Amino acid sequence: MIKIGLRLVDLSNDHLQYAAQIGVDGGTLRTDELPGVAETGQVDAAGLRELLQRLDALDLELAGMELRRARIAGVLRGDPEGAQEIDDLCETIRVLGGEGAPLVTCGFAVAHADEHIQAWRGYKDLPGGRAGTELRTFDAAWLEESDLVTWGIDTGDPAVRVPIGEVWRRMDGFMERVLPAAESAGVRLAFHPNDPPLPLYRGVEQPFINPDGLAQLLDRYDSPNVGLLFCLGTMQETGEDMPAALRRFGERGKLFNIHFRNVRGIIPRFEEVFQDEGDYNAADQMRTLHEVGFDGFVMPDHYPGLLGDNEARERARAWCVGYLRALIQATAS
Repeated sequence: MIKIGLRLVDLSNDHLQYAAQIGVDGGTLRTDELPGVAETGQVDAAGLRELLQRLDALDLELAGMELRRARIAGVLRGDPEGAQEIDDLCETIRVLGGEGAPLVTCGFAVAHADEHIQAWRGYKDLPGGRAGTELRTFDAAWLEESDLVTWGIDTGDPAVRVPIGEVWRRMDGFMERVLPAAESAGVRLAFHPNDPPLPLYRGVEQPFINPDGLAQLLDRYDSPNVGLLFCLGTMQETGEDMPAALRRFGERGKLFNIHFRNVRGIIPRFEEVFQDEGDYNAADQMRTLHEVGFDGFVMPDHYPGLLGDNEARERARAWCVGYLRALIQATAS
């Protein structure tokens, strides 16, 4: 059964009840929102159990943890501090597995190692949606030389700060320790594609920008515990055949989680829109998920800005959840 999830940004009882009321089945938590992580870098098992009890009382499921890039910024930058980050992550994975939270999602994006300090480069919020809805918009023409990363290596090419071989080297070091910890704990690792899906972004050569790049990731780390947080929006930004990509990975059992958002336009310029108004047919994507037997969470993401909404964009969030519930029901055979 396909379930609807949210990134749970507020763990108050009121917010969790709101999520349950609008028809959410569960969701993921960012690393720092897990009990104990903000204070010690590692999740507190007792605090996690208490949270799971509160979720269970509302029939909500903790789908897993979304690994914040700030928690592996040293790994992404290639700094020595990455070793302690991996220690903390492996311990958190051990606790998550022990408490029945069997998924960690990760966007291994070297270009976003500073996202906790400054917003993603090349993006603006513009009133380009219906009736002036604010849309998150990317345009490669907005990138400047000052946006190039400062955590690269000497490549001999001023435009390339981190070549693709160096990206793989950093990820290999990460996976050498994290994958065995995940396998031991019974936790699955779901990887998000690089967004924006440019071959070269901020001076970083990006390997995970299309289905072939994602397939290379799965082949390199060949384990039943490695799969995809497949983002429909990111893949659509490349102009890929979406149902074909979903079949390619769904038939291998490698779709662990889905970000179900739509876009208008492809790189080098696109807008992130509501699920019903972008360039792909949302019903086709959901129907394909049914056909390949996907039984995980579909999650709305990057909500457009509605007039009068709050900072968490709960009006837009509720709209997206309602749309997904109807879409799941309408496309089920």
